[in-house]
Amino acid sequence: MNAEIVMIGTELLLGQIVDTNAAHIGRTLGENGISLYQKTTVGDNRQRIVRVLESALARADVIITSGGLGPTEDDLTREAVADVFGRKLEFRQELFDELVARFASVKRPITENNKKQATAPEGAEIIPNPNGTAPGIICGDSRGEVICLPGVPLELYAMLEESVLPYLRRRYGLKAGLYHRVLKVCGVGESWVDSRMGDLMARLENPTIGVLASPEWVRIRITARAESEDEARELLEPVEQAVRERLPGLVMGTGDDTLEGVVDGLLQQRGWTLAVAETFTGGMIAQRLTAAGARAFAGSTVFACSGTTGRGVDKRARDQAEAVRDQFHATCGLGIAAAPESRALAGEFVTPDGRHTWTSHYRDLDPLNQLRASTIFMERVRRVLAGVDTEHQDAKV
Repeated sequence: MNAEIVMIGTELLLGQIVDTNAAHIGRTLGENGISLYQKTTVGDNRQRIVRVLESALARADVIITSGGLGPTEDDLTREAVADVFGRKLEFRQELFDELVARFASVKRPITENNKKQATAPEGAEIIPNPNGTAPGIICGDSRGEVICLPGVPLELYAMLEESVLPYLRRRYGLKAGLYHRVLKVCGVGESWVDSRMGDLMARLENPTIGVLASPEWVRIRITARAESEDEARELLEPVEQAVRERLPGLVMGTGDDTLEGVVDGLLQQRGWTLAVAETFTGGMIAQRLTAAGARAFAGSTVFACSGTTGRGVDKRARDQAEAVRDQFHATCGLGIAAAPESRALAGEFVTPDGRHTWTSHYRDLDPLNQLRASTIFMERVRRVLAGVDTEHQDAKV
């Protein structure tokens, strides 16, 4: 089966509310082996909602909607679904009785407009809502089904998990799910990663490989459709091995691993500690190590990003690395220096085994480029500690 999502609400369309429900629905459907091809957002207009639903039914077996099930005049999902399937809205006494009891339990009077929440298209199946006053609706014909859920996240999440997924499994005989393995690569660009494994991505059908870039790392997501974790593991492991072979030593970690956590682990394995002196990165490396609870982090100093020419930036990085190592009595020192006039960057990593120097350039001094620079220099530290060849193409700041 395949599904589509229709998010209903003018506040979503205009960006007045961040749409977290669609992300949750999409992730949940994918994890349960349900193919999702499109998401549409539509405002609170009955005719437009009808057109969107009819269009989606021409492509998908199941449409899941969020929003528009409240008691107000602009809550129009029930009416639109009734129009789509050519059915009348009917009042259901049992739903109204449940509403009355719910309002009484919190000592609130029920209002006339709440009766709207006790209506549904003729023949529609009702989805109980244990956390709110808007029950869900399942309605369909030979084209497919529309499953309507409320827009309140707490209510939607529970109904999706407790009612909708079990219904879909029964209705469509779903067994397979999607299983993921995420590998993280730092210090190289998305296009560089793609160039090393584009042919592998093109020929695979199950598992599949996707590449997603961020300022901190490139995520390589390997996805397998399988009926069990054991079956998924058999599919995922040879593909992961093939990816690692094409990116020797460059996979920083997997899943929830962070670069700062991995660096800390490598330092601890050697019994080393690290002190950091920063200019361009403004203390961001120290902040990341601190947030990771790095036991090997000895301390840090932040200097102003000024007073250095392009030719002297590498010497300043070296001086800072040695000075901060002595200041905090650390085994290793990392110095990051910048030359604003030439926009040159330099990093010096001093260890008991020797010193390593890197140079680069930056475009602008802003938080995004500070994050990128902190990632690039920490990744270079990781490669030294892991004994990885550092001749790979590095991302620019």
